Amino acid sequence: MTTQTLIEEIIAKNPQIDQVQIIEKMEVERTKTGGLLTDETLLRLIAAKLGIQVQQTVFQNSSTLSSGKLFSGLYDVSVAGRLVAVLPVKTFQGQDKSGKFATLILGDNEGLLRVVLWNEKVELIEKGELKSGQTVKLLHGYTKDDRYGKTELHMSSKSLIEPIPDNKTEDYPTIEKFATKIGALNTSSGIVQVVGNIKAVFGKNSFAKSDDTDGVVMRLALRDDSGEVIVVVWNEKVEEIERALRDSAKLQLVNARVKETQNGTFEIHVDSNTFIIAQKQ
Repeated sequence: MTTQTLIEEIIAKNPQIDQVQIIEKMEVERTKTGGLLTDETLLRLIAAKLGIQVQQTVFQNSSTLSSGKLFSGLYDVSVAGRLVAVLPVKTFQGQDKSGKFATLILGDNEGLLRVVLWNEKVELIEKGELKSGQTVKLLHGYTKDDRYGKTELHMSSKSLIEPIPDNKTEDYPTIEKFATKIGALNTSSGIVQVVGNIKAVFGKNSFAKSDDTDGVVMRLALRDDSGEVIVVVWNEKVEEIERALRDSAKLQLVNARVKETQNGTFEIHVDSNTFIIAQKQ
C-alpha cells in the first residue's frame, strides 16, 4: 500500500482532516520516534490516534525497534533486549482450537515489554532454552494492545527467537536496572518492579465485590536491603503468591502498582496485571 493511498483512506474516513495536516502530523511523529519508522507506519500510527481503522499490510523492518517505539498494528517487528521474567507455560481451550502460550517480560533501554509466545514457540521455555537474565533478539513478531491499552508483542509460528552473543550483552541493561529499591519508593512511583524477601505474611480475608461475587485479599511484608513495604495481593493473585512462597521466600514482582494509603503512606498492590516470580535465595 502506498503512502498516498493511506493518506486518501484517512481523509475519506475523517473528512475533517486534510493532507497538509496529515503530513504535519507525520513530521511530529517522525521526530518523536527518532526517524526509525517508515512513512506507511507513521500514517498507521496517526490513523490509530484518530480512531480510524485502515487496511492492514505487512510492516517491513530490517532492524530492531526499541520497546518505546512500538504501537498496536505493526507486523514483522523485531526487538532485542534482556529477559527480565520468563513465566510458566499455560494452555487454552477454545470452541474452535486449543493450544499453549507463555509470557516473557523483555527489558531494553526504554523500558519493559510484554511478549506472548504461542504454541510451538513455548517449547523453548519447556526445554529450558529461555531463561531470566538472557539477552535475545525477537524477530518477525506483531503488535497489539492488551485489554488495558498497553502494546505487547506476539510471536507466532513465523517468528524467530535468537540468543545474542555474550560479547554483545553489555549493550542491554541488567535485570537490576528495572528493579526499584523499596527505600526509593514513594506515592508517585506508579508502576514498578521490586525484588525482596518475605518478612511476614499477615493472612488473607474474603470480601464481597461490587458484582456480588466473592473476592480475596492478602497482605504481606516485603523487604530488601533498603527498606520494607506492605504488599497487598488481590483475588486470583493470592493463590499464585501462595504457590510462589512454597518454592521460595524471595519474590520478584513485575508490573506492580504503588498506591497511597489513607494515612499518607504507600503500599504495593499486586493484581491481574502483575507478574510474580519466585526467585532462588
